[in-house]
Amino acid sequence: MRHRRLRRSHEPPEIDVTAFMNLMVVLIPFLLLSAAFNHLTMFELYLPAASAEAQAEPDKRLPALTLELRATGISLQVDGRRDALIPDLDGGEPDTQELQARLRPLKNRYPALTQISILSEAQIPYARIIEVMDAVRAMQIEESGPGYRLELFPDIALGATDSQPS
Repeated sequence: MRHRRLRRSHEPPEIDVTAFMNLMVVLIPFLLLSAAFNHLTMFELYLPAASAEAQAEPDKRLPALTLELRATGISLQVDGRRDALIPDLDGGEPDTQELQARLRPLKNRYPALTQISILSEAQIPYARIIEVMDAVRAMQIEESGPGYRLELFPDIALGATDSQPS
């Protein structure tokens, strides 16, 4: 009799995977459906050219546009010359409407120009950089009739400024 009890106690217990399979049947479609609604918006950024030969390649007819994000406002430079200084709004937010008003004549004058460099100080918040990048890429025009979207400068190069204002 002892041998029969020992034999029974060494038998592996049967695993019931029914509850686990039921969970998977519900969980997998839920995860697949929710993944369809989650997406990231990405756009390409370009690093400023570091070598002399890479800097010599751009078309000489088109100016180099540079935006400097500073703690006090936005400095717009065309070919190294300061074109405009746009102070921040009262709440410390960048004045994107004024920035777009300054960029639109440049786009009209140079329609083939798509590149702009955005340089920011180290303490500038990330959200402010993104807000300025969105304002530089395109603007909404709502003149007579239905509005349309005007592309400004979608090819953005990011960098850091020196600590001294120019």
